[in-house]
Amino acid sequence: MSDPSPDPPPPSTSPIPGAWQAPSSSAPTQQPNPSTSPRSPRPTPTPAPAPTALLPPNPFQPQPPPRPNLSSMLFLTAFFFFMSGGNNMPTSGGIEIGPDGEIRARMSELEYVRSLRDEWRGWIDGTMEGNYTEPSTPPILPSSLIPPEYVHQPAHHHHFFKNITGFYRGATVNPLSLSAVDGHEPVLSKSAKHYWEHLDLASLDLNRTGEWNATLAGEMRGSWDWEGTDKWDMNLKERNVSLVPSETDSSSDYRNETGKDKYEVDEYADWTWIKGSATLYAGSETIAYDFYGLHHRPNGTYNLYALPEGMRVDIRKLPGLWGDSLGQGDVGNVTREIVLRELEKEVKTQEELLILNDVRNDEVSDVTTCPLLIYMTLPPLPKGVSPLEIDAYVKELQNPTGIRSGMKRPPGYWESGTGLGGVLVADGCGVILSMEGGRGLGIDDFWRKSVNYAAFATVSQLLVLLLLVRQMESTRTPSTLSKVSLWSIVTMSISDSWIFSAHVVVGIWSDNKASLPMLVPGFLCLCTAVVFGPRYAVLLHRIQAPERLSAPAPTPRLAAGQGADSLLTVNATTQDTAQAETQARSSTMLQDVQNLFRKYPAFKWICGLATLFVLLQVIFLPSVIPFSLFVIYSYWLPQIWRNARRGTSRGLDSEFVIGTAIGRLALPLYAFACPDNVFFVQTKSWVWGIVWWQLLQVGMLYAQERLGPAFFLPKSLAPPELYNYHPMIPTSDPENPSPVKETTCSICMEEVDLTSSHPSHSSTASTLGVGGLGDKRRSYALAPCGHLFHTKCLTQWMGIKTICPLCKRCLPPL
Repeated sequence: MSDPSPDPPPPSTSPIPGAWQAPSSSAPTQQPNPSTSPRSPRPTPTPAPAPTALLPPNPFQPQPPPRPNLSSMLFLTAFFFFMSGGNNMPTSGGIEIGPDGEIRARMSELEYVRSLRDEWRGWIDGTMEGNYTEPSTPPILPSSLIPPEYVHQPAHHHHFFKNITGFYRGATVNPLSLSAVDGHEPVLSKSAKHYWEHLDLASLDLNRTGEWNATLAGEMRGSWDWEGTDKWDMNLKERNVSLVPSETDSSSDYRNETGKDKYEVDEYADWTWIKGSATLYAGSETIAYDFYGLHHRPNGTYNLYALPEGMRVDIRKLPGLWGDSLGQGDVGNVTREIVLRELEKEVKTQEELLILNDVRNDEVSDVTTCPLLIYMTLPPLPKGVSPLEIDAYVKELQNPTGIRSGMKRPPGYWESGTGLGGVLVADGCGVILSMEGGRGLGIDDFWRKSVNYAAFATVSQLLVLLLLVRQMESTRTPSTLSKVSLWSIVTMSISDSWIFSAHVVVGIWSDNKASLPMLVPGFLCLCTAVVFGPRYAVLLHRIQAPERLSAPAPTPRLAAGQGADSLLTVNATTQDTAQAETQARSSTMLQDVQNLFRKYPAFKWICGLATLFVLLQVIFLPSVIPFSLFVIYSYWLPQIWRNARRGTSRGLDSEFVIGTAIGRLALPLYAFACPDNVFFVQTKSWVWGIVWWQLLQVGMLYAQERLGPAFFLPKSLAPPELYNYHPMIPTSDPENPSPVKETTCSICMEEVDLTSSHPSHSSTASTLGVGGLGDKRRSYALAPCGHLFHTKCLTQWMGIKTICPLCKRCLPPL
């Protein structure tokens, strides 16, 4: 086989034509310029490069180091963060360090609940092998302190309210200290005399009997102001007593003979299981409690056991609150059996979990550790109201069929007789509290009101969205976009993003009837805050960017031979002087910060994120919310300032201003001015200050159209006098000819009425100066070039072009 022919040597770079030169290994071969020929000075077309074979990369050549991938790093960080949630598989041994530093055997939540159940079952059955004993009966039962007017005998009142699942707000609390000083009886406040006057206070002084430890009581009371406690709120849920099927039941869809679920039985139809939370108020301070308990339906009584939020409630203490004194049989044994069944259900719930957690430690409150023994009584049904009517109304609320409008709403438990009353005993702390006069809201009524609020919020946010889209459509040209303030739109988008977050979080987090309706106003706020608002803001930023980077070209001066004379040349240097004064007043520090941000764009984003993080930590504090709303609802101020500094008005449509103000005030007025809002926020008088603040801003925008953009600024802050399109045009006579020769509007080709410009026709308007022009003089507009137009025609023209329709000269803002 013959060897392949070698490649021809490259052309020689020698000046001798036709000579060949051996290739050099030290330097690359120089190629002649193919664009020119050595025989002709004319350029020749460049030939296409010859195709070369794709050679594989040299495996011995060092490869460049890979660039760091930020997205991969963030993904791995998020993966390990979300996968390290602290869940642990059940352990059979090992040790751990407790919250107080003690070494103890490691235990899962399932093992802990099983130990509680086994101890309680062994105590009931008499097979207990350990040293567990049932909690003793408290020295003072709250049921023994209830006033006589809240004691209702079942023999006289056959029916009581069955279920009060829902919310209870605004109950009045009257505290009473049981500790005496120097042998004196406890001092009773005037507001509590009507509630505690039936008690023998001397017999309740535990400090004399030695049944409690005063030092320990002081430690348990902590820093909470028990004597200053004045209000009680409560969220409560009732359900039937649980029954967990035995392990020998092979049916996975076990149901009892009545068709109810395996956790809902009728064996204890006279009892319901209670779970809820409560909040005590002492002025502006609050503390939350979690409670469990039982409701005895035949006499409408509740016994609850509560501990500060975060501490584990031992439901085995509930039977001691009932005793055997109700005349309904062996109540103690019944309540013990109910507690056992609830422990069985908890064990079954933990067994059904896919991942078992370590036992939850108690979060001991730093404010107080006093447990609360709570006893409450429901009033009987008023005369003329049957349980069937209440059941039918509740059923219609749960499954609406459209007949609720024709049904009479039955009275609530808080509206009947004496209402809900109760006594709270701070066990071991020497304090008792009364509870009365609250207002309730059933859970079904709450869902109905939540759906109504969602509809109300949807209408208000839809109005805001449609007006924003309409404003964007009406300002599509550079001249109209230059009149709109960028920061007004940005502030609106920020407020909409907060409303969007609140509604979407509530809609997703709460799995109930109001979840889907709450997502609808959130979606509309998303469109405003993420889609249309930022799009409009970016467009405004691009159009208005030259204003911040460079000075605009000055307005051309008038020729000396034009007939307007001093009337038309008084505003010739307006833009030059305005720009010069604006630059003179600018701050050097602000320019340095702007230069820093331009030089380091990443630093701008870091500062923005840090500011956002700090604001999110502050603006949601209850004491800061009024100021935050005041700042957010100042979104018209940037527009007012831009109108004043640029000498323009009518940048925003009147419909947009009025409609946006109404739509954005709807939600704060509902939250802080409606007494029956679904947020359970008390009415605040300061919300009307925000309303007046909005009215003042809208009035300023209207006044800028009527009195001039800068009518409210002092001379030191006012911009230089801008060109006046509505001057006083004198009537034409032989001695003083009119500066306006042509009175036909070249846009609509109709005559312009100048009779109203005479002083005799507008004496009042002339006294107001340039800012206080009357409606007659505003009907015409005289351009600096001396051409006359209708104001309406010129406004529409300048919305597209800012030059004179006749002479094509630049026009100042109208």
